Amino acid sequence: MVLCGLANLQARPEFFVEAIQFGANDCTFCHHSVAGGKAVNERGEWLLSERIRRDVVDIDVNWLADRGEQADDSRTLEVGSSSLAKTGVAEPQAKEAAPTSRLPMDYTTQWGEWPSYGGGLKSQKYSPLPYINKETIHNLELVWIWEALIDNARSPSGDSSRRRFGAGQPFKGTPLMVAGKVYLRTRFSTVVAIDAETGVQLWEYDPGTRLKRRPPMFGFATRGLAYHKQANCDAETPCERIVLLTSDGYLTALDLDTGKPIESFGTAGKVDLTQGLRRPLDRTQASWSHPALVCNDVVVVGSQLDDASQFQFRGKDWKRNLPLGDVRGFDPLTGKQLWVFKTIPQEGEVGVETWGNESWKWMGNANVWSTFSCDPDLGYVYLPVTAATSHMYGGERPGDNLFSTSVVALDINTGARIWHFQITRHDIWDYDLPTQPVVADIVIEGQVRKIVAQVTKVGYLFVLDRITGEPIWPIEDRPAPPSTLRGEVAAATQPHPTKPPPFELQGFSLADINDLTPELRRRSLEIVEDLDHGPLYTPISERGIVLNPGIGGGANWPGASFDPIDRLLFVSSRRDPIIAKAIPINEERWGFPYRDNWSFTRIDYLPYIKPPWSSITAYAMDRGEILWQVPNGEGPKDHALLESVRSTLPDLGQIGANPSILVLPDIIVMGHYGETSHLKALDKATGEEIWSIPIVGYYSDSAPVTYMLRNKQYLLISSGHVMEPARLSAYRIAVGDQETAD
Repeated sequence: MVLCGLANLQARPEFFVEAIQFGANDCTFCHHSVAGGKAVNERGEWLLSERIRRDVVDIDVNWLADRGEQADDSRTLEVGSSSLAKTGVAEPQAKEAAPTSRLPMDYTTQWGEWPSYGGGLKSQKYSPLPYINKETIHNLELVWIWEALIDNARSPSGDSSRRRFGAGQPFKGTPLMVAGKVYLRTRFSTVVAIDAETGVQLWEYDPGTRLKRRPPMFGFATRGLAYHKQANCDAETPCERIVLLTSDGYLTALDLDTGKPIESFGTAGKVDLTQGLRRPLDRTQASWSHPALVCNDVVVVGSQLDDASQFQFRGKDWKRNLPLGDVRGFDPLTGKQLWVFKTIPQEGEVGVETWGNESWKWMGNANVWSTFSCDPDLGYVYLPVTAATSHMYGGERPGDNLFSTSVVALDINTGARIWHFQITRHDIWDYDLPTQPVVADIVIEGQVRKIVAQVTKVGYLFVLDRITGEPIWPIEDRPAPPSTLRGEVAAATQPHPTKPPPFELQGFSLADINDLTPELRRRSLEIVEDLDHGPLYTPISERGIVLNPGIGGGANWPGASFDPIDRLLFVSSRRDPIIAKAIPINEERWGFPYRDNWSFTRIDYLPYIKPPWSSITAYAMDRGEILWQVPNGEGPKDHALLESVRSTLPDLGQIGANPSILVLPDIIVMGHYGETSHLKALDKATGEEIWSIPIVGYYSDSAPVTYMLRNKQYLLISSGHVMEPARLSAYRIAVGDQETAD
């Protein structure tokens, strides 16, 4: 049996069975990395030298018998090994010893599955499977499509004829694949299990949320699930389960084989997430569109809260019961709440002094509405915390306002704060952290650095030591413009990374006007001539301001992806400013002096700012530099207002595009929406588009995922617009002869 071939030294998961007889438990049997790759260890080097000595093309794992290797069934899988282990450089150590962990499984993609929302707990969206690559992707073929059934159920208004599909949102779900089954959460928090080879639906769990009122913010939009496997379980407790957050606030555990709630979890299989905090959550102000995170046998849960919760009551009562953004940990077997981390610190806690006027007593939001990442070896979970109430006026909450718009590291077992780094002080721009941080290892000047990398709406990539929270490269405090609004005191300074450089245009000046044609320049100037503008962190005003990046980024919930072999980070972003105004209101009636008003203004659909209107950026993380940056597609070159210059236009980038990126050994793969949605691949080293194929339905930024089954590599992507069903399309490429691969 061949272990690896001449053309590609990437570890091949389908050969693990043969390698296990000689003691292999993961790729580190022959490589320096649990994910495989070109860096081989002493045993791998021996195999390569033997290939040369024997003058053959392939490496046969059975040669190891000549080396005296013996099977050793007593070895256990050591999980979470650094991708840089055994390279000869020193591993960094925590200031205080952190306990290491052995998990019942490692929740990575190295075994050919996709067991976690971000691919693995580190949110790298990376798979080492090498069979879909630059040469073979042109042979990718569509093998099955799964579609949700049309939902004609009676709506809350009583209109039984209304097809409610997504209630205003495209489908954004990212599936999991474990043990030959695909698990998907649809718009209405229904969960389906699908045969990963055939696309046949195996079971469905319907929690009934489609019959309830529309959740706030993004309605019934949902993004994913979590999976848990327990090391020690008995006959009465299933070892594996799907962990579901329903949009109406129930944490539910489902049996993997039947889809039925596991009765021993919570009450009849579910936990009410509106309970358990220092004040209850109101379902009219909270929803749960994100997936939970399962790490080291703890389920970590955030929430998505109404950004306009301050308008729930009038006058002095507006502060009553603002929704809390606290993060919680739960036992995955029983549903018991293990800990609560208060994102707005209370009396006597670290950070309470950053909330003036004792606003910590009643303040709300500062939630985590995307999801989390984790380092299971350190036992740390990383929180991307969002802004506090109200998002664009902070006169009622003077101070820096910890832990809003901060990366926070917690002990996964206790919820205790380890460290924090505030990305934006006293956030009054809705510049919340919208996505999972990426946990990774890089090498700087010969030293391994354990990092957590957070992409932001403002276009910065913050790179921090994941053990201590200290910046990897200097971050400077620079003066920030003051506010002109009554009662508002903007932060005097804001943090600016010196490295890496930003991935998106920051701030706005007249030099940034869309001048592709004289008419576009004229009409763009008409839009902004009566508005304020300035550098990043210029506060909104009564006159109105061009806010760039806008509230949607920069980067948003699709986040970043990471290649642990070449140590490259990829991020998609959009250049989509908003016009934001502070509108004076009756303070005696409402309890505060302003409400915000913002809009995405266009010129017959075209932005008034220079392109590219969306981009893909690759960072060489060892150097903290941009490796390449390309527009995300041609963009609207066929627009009537561009007819006179169409032949000379560069790629403009698709307006508003912000796709999630799948990283494979030599390519990156993503969806692309347009008049016809596409699946496309770029060369990882250059950003050059090398392949594209139409997909069925409307694509909306979800992550493609990949897996291996029966010696074939698959790729899945979701689609579905407001009045389309939720949909999964599966593409496949066979390893070797498709007729005999089984």
